[in-house]
Amino acid sequence: MNPRPWIPGLGTENIYYGWKVAAASCFMMFFASGIFFRGFSVFFVPLRDSLNLSNFQTSLVFSISRAEGGLEGPAAGYLIDKFGNRILAVLGIIIAGVGYLIFARVDNFIAFALVYLGMISLGASVSFQHAIFAGLNMWFIRNRALALSLLASSAALGGVVLIPLLTLFIARAGWEWASFISGLVFLVVVLPFTLVIKTSPESMGLLPDGDTPASGSSTARNRETPRPGPVVDARDFSISEALHTGTYWLLLLGMVLRQLAIMGILVNLQPLLIWKGASLETAGYLIALMLATNVVARIAIGWAADRWPKPPIMTLCSAAGSLACVLILLGSWDTSPWAIVLYLVLTGIGESVGIIGWAALGDYYGRRKFASLRGIITFSQSGVLVGSPMFVGWWADHTGGSYAFPLLLCLIFIGTAAVCFALMRKPTRRSSEG
Repeated sequence: MNPRPWIPGLGTENIYYGWKVAAASCFMMFFASGIFFRGFSVFFVPLRDSLNLSNFQTSLVFSISRAEGGLEGPAAGYLIDKFGNRILAVLGIIIAGVGYLIFARVDNFIAFALVYLGMISLGASVSFQHAIFAGLNMWFIRNRALALSLLASSAALGGVVLIPLLTLFIARAGWEWASFISGLVFLVVVLPFTLVIKTSPESMGLLPDGDTPASGSSTARNRETPRPGPVVDARDFSISEALHTGTYWLLLLGMVLRQLAIMGILVNLQPLLIWKGASLETAGYLIALMLATNVVARIAIGWAADRWPKPPIMTLCSAAGSLACVLILLGSWDTSPWAIVLYLVLTGIGESVGIIGWAALGDYYGRRKFASLRGIITFSQSGVLVGSPMFVGWWADHTGGSYAFPLLLCLIFIGTAAVCFALMRKPTRRSSEG
């Protein structure tokens, strides 16, 4: 019996086109994350000082932008399911790229908020938080977790590589030129890679994972000739059917609790590490360690999640996050630096839960309504993405810089999320729609 290849479809003469889609998606996500999702923080201080803004005004816009992707989730999911991910990806990249070009010329708070939220955040979120993820879900079933984990790892890698470069560029040329160059990168470097993106394997006469009709897969048996749209698969739930399963709500609750636990801590991670005794420079190195760990962990855990059940893996990763909270609560950089380092390593591992959750969503409910079902979950997370960082910052402001209570809440929420993931089971339909 031949052993299963590490990545089916690679290492053969004809590489499965889905891996080309994955490679293009990873390349685009590398820049999108390094510039927007993770790189926004390097614009904070120079933008605040240049426009004479308060910390609250600046953080308010950036916090809302973190939640915007969730707020637009149901609408974006519906449009992706209706028109395909490629169209939404192209439009979003153009809007975000032009937004960065205009952003370089803003000179007041209102213009800052309108351009950043109405163009940059809107376009980037539609393209990279929704369209790209939904697109990869269409191309893979057995290798879904690995493909999505590679995408998430490229996002983390983008932060590791591009944040230092953006910081250096802003220090030498100013945030305005950094914004202008970012817009050009979106339009000139990232946008052309959408030519590789195709809506589904069926649109090219292919099957998910590179299967052939002779392979005997359930998808292959349901398909006799190439069709422009995705084939009907036994896994495909309607939105109504999915909402009538307990597993969907356990996944939603677990994902929301996870964001509630970690988002506030991650946004305030630099001052938290300083509170624990690290210097500003050391804190920067420690955060880079966490991001680097996350790159490796997401790939390894994604590979494992395609071979073993996802709920236990998500539970174990959440348990790692809970242990990390205990270590940071009890540790100190001066007396027990190993505890701080281990906290960051375990946090990097625990961050893999999110991407495995999206893979589980695709495994349980199929491909046809994935974007819409994911959009409901991201919408449910949107308030947390704003409220959690603001609460953690407010608590530190009113307790002399202490983060003990938010970390205790983080421990409780991650532990509860782990229970939700452990209880998930393969869903069954309550009723079928004609």
